[in-house]
Amino acid sequence: MTKLIYSVLLCHFIAAFSALGMPLFLPMVIPTLGTNIDAQWIGILFILPTLCTATASRFWGLFADKYSKRLSLLRAQVGLTAGFVLCSLATDLPTFVIGLIVQGTFGGTMAASNSYLSSQISDRKKLGQTLNKTQQSARLALIVAPISLGFTLSSLNPLNAYLWLAILPLFAFALTLHLPKDQPVLSERQKDSNNQSLNNDSGNAQNNGQLSKIIKPSNIMAQLYILQFMFAFCMVVTFPYFAPFAQSKSIDSSTMIGFLYALPHLVYLLLASVIHKWSTTSRRILLVGFTTLAISNLTHLLPYMSSLIVARLLFGIGIVLCFHGLHQSLSHHFSKANSGRVFSRFDAMSKWGGVIAGLCASYVSGFGYLSVPFIISSLISFLAVLMLTYTFKEWEQHVIDTRFAHR
Repeated sequence: MTKLIYSVLLCHFIAAFSALGMPLFLPMVIPTLGTNIDAQWIGILFILPTLCTATASRFWGLFADKYSKRLSLLRAQVGLTAGFVLCSLATDLPTFVIGLIVQGTFGGTMAASNSYLSSQISDRKKLGQTLNKTQQSARLALIVAPISLGFTLSSLNPLNAYLWLAILPLFAFALTLHLPKDQPVLSERQKDSNNQSLNNDSGNAQNNGQLSKIIKPSNIMAQLYILQFMFAFCMVVTFPYFAPFAQSKSIDSSTMIGFLYALPHLVYLLLASVIHKWSTTSRRILLVGFTTLAISNLTHLLPYMSSLIVARLLFGIGIVLCFHGLHQSLSHHFSKANSGRVFSRFDAMSKWGGVIAGLCASYVSGFGYLSVPFIISSLISFLAVLMLTYTFKEWEQHVIDTRFAHR
């Protein structure tokens, strides 16, 4: 099982390296297509693949549940390869845009990887820990890819870089072919039979006083989707204009700005593998996580260099806690029969949160308000804390009920 997990993680890192590395260099790519567009349009091209992934996620989730989670993962890897090849062959802007659309619509390796892992890992706690590791691979790619490509693109045509990067998801495709196939999804009759059996067991448990109530999993999942959207928004809204924000605080060194930008991701890499040792409920972890995010965003506004470093460290801790809480909740509440849809929607909410956050940051920063994204992020974080405090109390009971029902 360990070998399978790390094989999937390697494949995900390879794909994420390609997908997350090149968008940063779009300002270098566009001039090679013989067109002149303003910075606003470059921003739209930046979020286009993410927007396409979010839009197509529901279809690919249904596809994974109906046919195969592994087949859906293979599809995502081929989709990335095809999108990058199209981008590399582009001689004009429309062809390049088509390549970005293909990359986003047929890609989506994060959701596909998590869905496949959920079909192979039966231990819910271990699955939650593994979901943290897929985020670790994404964070590592987010750090390594821009640095590596920055050195490479200094001596290579940016469009040719797309062709070389297309090899990476193709290599991941070859590795995935050797992974075991997932079990077929239960038929509707089987699911109805199992649900009836579970309801009977739950009814008996209630009669014996062993369960206090049964909460509909769909309600829990809807709440998780909302929190995932809010978390992605809180995190991403501070990203696009962090460099000019840091410069406004008299930080002129690009190296220092890059370090401060990457610091939360480094914190995640260091702490994500040990956070599962903190034995408490996912709801409490999320409460602490969103509270930490809110405080860290406000700390960014203090006029001291030392406070900015503390703010970035706190931001990283908040990211670790929120990811861990969300993944633990997700791993306990989803049904394996529709895990493709669940993980696709969960990832889609992250994508939609990121897209809307990017548009919001672009709008407010257009007026020169570089601190406003941090204020907005803090307000949304506090809103999440209030929702967790007064609305989502049934989570813990549902986890207890689910564990008892599956004994």
